[in-house]
Amino acid sequence: MKDNILNLPSDVLGDIFKEIYSEYEKSIRKMFSAPPCEIEITAQQVAKAFDKRGLIEYAPQFYIFATGVFIGIKDRCNPYQEINEWVAAYRMAKEMNVDVSVINPKKAFEYYQQKNK
Repeated sequence: MKDNILNLPSDVLGDIFKEIYSEYEKSIRKMFSAPPCEIEITAQQVAKAFDKRGLIEYAPQFYIFATGVFIGIKDRCNPYQEINEWVAAYRMAKEMNVDVSVINPKKAFEYYQQKNK
């Protein structure tokens, strides 16, 4: 691959991500709380976002990444729950000064849910 997307400045990638993501934020939020939900990032939208910055050669890499992320998320029952369990596991591991591998994410999430009541 001649042009690696990782060589782009972070602020440029951030701007492109914001542009593409902002169109679908509401649908993405619904997808996490009430699957199934229709959400799509089209190749045309990705190409447009990169082309207007003169970076069209990077569009395929971003689109392949976005498609992979979408496929991984849509096959999950509740990705919002899943990520929050892992966030709780990492939080608990830091508090206990242990490796996250010894923490059960589901139990950590339940613990913080009870603690916050």
